[in-house]
Amino acid sequence: MFLFYHDVIDNELFTLSLEESRHCVKALRHKNGDLIQVTDGSGHLATAEIVDANLQQCLIRIIERHLNPQRSLFLHIAVAPTKNIDRMEWLVEKAIEMGVEKISFIQCDHSERVHVDLNRMHRIAVSAMKQSQTTRIPEMELIGLLQLFSQYGEENCDKLIAWCDADTQSQLINYQINTDKIILLIGPEGDFSQRETEIAFQKGFESVKLGNRRLRTETAALYGCAILAGKELNIKKEIKL
Repeated sequence: MFLFYHDVIDNELFTLSLEESRHCVKALRHKNGDLIQVTDGSGHLATAEIVDANLQQCLIRIIERHLNPQRSLFLHIAVAPTKNIDRMEWLVEKAIEMGVEKISFIQCDHSERVHVDLNRMHRIAVSAMKQSQTTRIPEMELIGLLQLFSQYGEENCDKLIAWCDADTQSQLINYQINTDKIILLIGPEGDFSQRETEIAFQKGFESVKLGNRRLRTETAALYGCAILAGKELNIKKEIKL
């Protein structure tokens, strides 16, 4: 059953957006009486019947709805956006497939890009969510690194920072998660500055390595997503045992 997006699915009757209506009626050739699935990107999933297969305002009726549970591990990736924004758009798409709950685009001392079109990122996130048949769009923000430190510095969660000049031999793949929330910082191509790493350590962040190779920013972020998503599966397995 095809999945569509609508920001609110509380009402019994509502119309899909112009883009979703065209996709539903023109591209997929759905007709009156067909059943589809709709999500609001916040975990709610509804089965709906097409009442009026209108090309511009497809009217649907909700038959049943339920809320998918949140993951047992809240995964937050904070990454410095690259000069080539296409690489960040690729990352958003893949991170959603991995199940990331939050993506912060951080502005650092050595950042090459200071602006990110969050509306465009949201559209990419919606498309990725529908493609991967999931029901949650991660929260996304553009934030200064020091502001992020002030918001999360005192929070009770696992706080990690990956940077190229770290002397640590602690590998992310071996990291033991202690809480139900984890944030991983990935710096720009020029890496975090010494000032930033010093503040990070003062705020309780631990230094980790992402393998033994130097990775591009988006590759490092995706590697971190994959490793931490896999750790969530191990946590669930241990709970069952």
